[in-house]
Amino acid sequence: MKKIYFLFAVALATGAISAQKHASELGKKNKYAEFETLAKKSNNHPPKGITIWSNDFSNSAEWTYDNTSAPFLDWVVTTAADTIPVTALSPALFTTVNNGFAFINSDAQGQNGSQNANMTYTGMIDCSAYLNVSLVFENSYRTYLDTRIVRVSNNGGTTWTDFVVTDGTEPTAQNSANPEITSLNVSAVAGGNDSVMIQLNYQGNWGWYWAIDDIKLVETDQYDLKLQSLQWGTDGPFGSRLAYYQVPNNQVAPVNFGGIVQNIGVQNITDAIYTANINALYSGQSTPTAVAAATQDTIWCTTTFTPAATNATHAVSFGVGSSQTELDLTNNSQPDINIEVNDYIYARDKDVILGGIYNEGQGFEVGPVFDIFNTATLYGIDGVINTTAAEGAEIFAKLYYVNPTTGDFDFIDESLPYVITAADLGQKHTFALQTPQPLTAGESYLAMVGSYGDGGASNDLVVASAGGAPAQTVYYLDYTDQTWYYTSSQVMVRMNFDQSASIQTPTEIEFTVQPNPANEALYITLAEGAQGTISLVSVTGNVVYTGTIQPGIQGIDTRALDSGIYFVSVNNGAARKVVIQH
Repeated sequence: MKKIYFLFAVALATGAISAQKHASELGKKNKYAEFETLAKKSNNHPPKGITIWSNDFSNSAEWTYDNTSAPFLDWVVTTAADTIPVTALSPALFTTVNNGFAFINSDAQGQNGSQNANMTYTGMIDCSAYLNVSLVFENSYRTYLDTRIVRVSNNGGTTWTDFVVTDGTEPTAQNSANPEITSLNVSAVAGGNDSVMIQLNYQGNWGWYWAIDDIKLVETDQYDLKLQSLQWGTDGPFGSRLAYYQVPNNQVAPVNFGGIVQNIGVQNITDAIYTANINALYSGQSTPTAVAAATQDTIWCTTTFTPAATNATHAVSFGVGSSQTELDLTNNSQPDINIEVNDYIYARDKDVILGGIYNEGQGFEVGPVFDIFNTATLYGIDGVINTTAAEGAEIFAKLYYVNPTTGDFDFIDESLPYVITAADLGQKHTFALQTPQPLTAGESYLAMVGSYGDGGASNDLVVASAGGAPAQTVYYLDYTDQTWYYTSSQVMVRMNFDQSASIQTPTEIEFTVQPNPANEALYITLAEGAQGTISLVSVTGNVVYTGTIQPGIQGIDTRALDSGIYFVSVNNGAARKVVIQH
């Protein structure tokens, strides 16, 4: 018999598990559950083309403001770089941040606020000498169901054309770079016209914010490909292409490399080629792909890379190009990634703490799906604890089987509980499963780290995260509503196949509990020669009493406890269910 944590987990697991790919997004339930503390690397690069017009927001009188927000909320021009309401993006790092930038803060308006606010440049911009025009600006934001639009008029503001930056359908809790350089081809509206106007529009309902600086109209290059982001990973039984940054020798499998390629130039490109390279080991490229002007496509290399089952770190570089000559190649690549083949660790995170995920002191579990390609025995689960977690929080790890027939997550095993110490903050902790578990080739499993919470008295457990994750591949079980969600944060929870992580379950100590139900006191009788620590835990996982116990009878005063179900255990062994009834 396992401790109470197993008993409670079974109750949850049988009551409210959603199908594996149809859980609701966590960010839509809890705006603050996911957070980041470090900004993404900026994609800032030298300006391109002839500058037709520019504005650095040093003179707020050059702009007019109107809104239908409730409560009233206009854009502002500010020099307060630290006014950004997201830790990872504050202070703002715009090129001319010190002389002002445009800013609107939906987060500060609260849950009942609704924003629809415009900021319009008052002057007419003459683009009559330029048929090909791009609008380029520095900005930063965090997504939460909010819309960001740049509007362009070619008739002095009579009519406007929308160019969407975010439309509210993006995964929540995703940060831009600081700053993000956005380039929009507005030739269809602005090109060849002498009465061009620019308007910024933000719409949100308790969203985050939008900050913009150093906006300009430039002549668009004839040919300009941009590698917007990487798409890579291994195909497995779960059905999603999952990226693994650490792969144990016993789980090596073919890796696919691809990327989202944008054509931000004037001319259509018929032969865009995406490449991925690993020095002396792999050189992959896509078939020539047509990417029309002002569009994007996801392009994949035609061959995969299967690493050898020997320890090594493989640095992968990426790029995009074509037969056409581009004047500027600074946006044709993305930073390298490293894929580490090792003895025991299976990880989907980059091993760099960028943020965390928690439940504001309430109970939860969180962790990623892993595909198993070769049958192997799992001994433990590793979890990285964020620095903002609370010392004294009692935490655990659990393993689930992704049932392909029902779509459910079937509980398999868990670790013994562990109490966070100061030395654990910002560090990895290995949770040994109580029984080593054989994982079957061709199946998928969910590795989770969690806590029953402290009722909101502190942060309790905060699991570290390392950037974003594909939708429906990292899951979160919220104990407050006993519902599965998915999270867009890539939590730092890993599988550990190292046999040294295994433990033996402590020897059970026999004891009796009377009376049951109890009113004023519980009496625990411990056998001769036994001793240890006794714990009384509520059904929600709160420890309400701990103390040492010697052979014989010991009483626990229950008069101050709420009526309900509790569990008694000695030395974290088998738990006995008791009822307190006043």
